[in-house]
Amino acid sequence: MKKFLFILVIGLSPLLSFEQENSPKQTEVMMKMLALRNALINKDSVALDDVLASDVSYGHTSGLIQTKVQLIRSVVSKEQDYKNITPSDMSIRIYDNTAVVTMKSSVIMTYQGKPLNMDMYITLVWIKKNKWQLVARQSVKQ
Repeated sequence: MKKFLFILVIGLSPLLSFEQENSPKQTEVMMKMLALRNALINKDSVALDDVLASDVSYGHTSGLIQTKVQLIRSVVSKEQDYKNITPSDMSIRIYDNTAVVTMKSSVIMTYQGKPLNMDMYITLVWIKKNKWQLVARQSVKQ
């Protein structure tokens, strides 16, 4: 398991845009970012339930804001059917038990049965109580 985590962190490290070594908290948040990505692509309601805070505000480029229940329902039903999410230029800033992630992302998906491919800028806010959870996300088109 440690070898897998090491390989995963090494693989994701080029996405980060800071010059110093990653702190343990930055690595934890990076792992949660990967968990979120995988849960969206795999339509995994259990993983989404774990990574999203109960009061998450999940904003899309269209202006749509979803709650946790709305997002999970939309992903599992394939109304939002993520095929690929490719992050780049990721920056993770830690403030005590809060993390702010900014990044670019290319997304290939279908929305309401129609193909949708876009490049966007995304800001995500994570908090850590017992574990890191996403509390806010907003994206805008590039």
